[in-house]
Amino acid sequence: MKTEGLIRAASVSLVVGGCTDAFQTTQIHSECNTITSQALFAKGKSGGKGTNGKGGGMGFGSSMSKMNIEEDEPPKYTLTDKSYGDANTNLVQSQDETQLMNEFFTTYDDWKPLFQNVMTGTPLAHSLLFDTDNSMDDIWDISTMENKRPWKVLPSKPTHDTALQSLSAFLDEWQRSLLDIPIDAFVKEGSNDLHFLEEGRRTIAVTRFHVLEQEDLEKELFATCWSELAHLMSQDTSGTGSLVVLPDLGDEKGLEYVKEFVARSLIRPIQWLGRHEDWEIVAMERGSLAVRLLYKLGDIPDLGERDQSGD
Repeated sequence: MKTEGLIRAASVSLVVGGCTDAFQTTQIHSECNTITSQALFAKGKSGGKGTNGKGGGMGFGSSMSKMNIEEDEPPKYTLTDKSYGDANTNLVQSQDETQLMNEFFTTYDDWKPLFQNVMTGTPLAHSLLFDTDNSMDDIWDISTMENKRPWKVLPSKPTHDTALQSLSAFLDEWQRSLLDIPIDAFVKEGSNDLHFLEEGRRTIAVTRFHVLEQEDLEKELFATCWSELAHLMSQDTSGTGSLVVLPDLGDEKGLEYVKEFVARSLIRPIQWLGRHEDWEIVAMERGSLAVRLLYKLGDIPDLGERDQSGD
């Protein structure tokens, strides 16, 4: 007889397997095996430890053993380290919304063809963009390919060793944040279990990876994020996303700085363009800082209903 516990256990297993596949697409190879659902369930059943007694799995990027996680070391990440939810994605409308919008589109006037291309319906920005003289049907034309536009055609993952090392370190921390979640695999609607599924499916959705350098960082961050936003919208494949990893910003600029950039330069303009329902855009920190862009993520499937329909 099928039970809620088995359904939930199966869904956790699917997330873990998907996370492994997702990170393997970066072609960053580990010295040890990738995480397995068996190791994770051993972790959940034994009160938080894996089969090797050090966190329940091996690294997506480099060896988890290199993290020097002590057997009795408390989790580094807690339920407060969520990378999703209203606190990360909602904006309070400003009384100066029109002024902010005018300043943004004036500052990024050379980006207007891209903004016009992704705009839908008649959103707030329509009056500022619909009559632009430099609109274009194909924003990925030969001029874009030749880097004559401010937006870029970007590869799906980095190739340089330094960038790969930075990405590998981030992915190791990302994995650790998943493994630090206690799994309520056999508890109906356990909050830890649901939190793991929410974080895990966002991990699976990331299919493109970028690592930035220090030089002219905010300009490059803007260009990379908007190039990726436009690319994912042009592909229009639900449940896909991009990760943009930042270099070390020093003590003066941390997560709050990146959150402010995301709100000012990404979330608010996406709302003005009428595309906000398609996107979940967050600043996150897993060892280093990053911006995650998820397109048409959708909700967690109701596996209970699926199971009943199959009986």
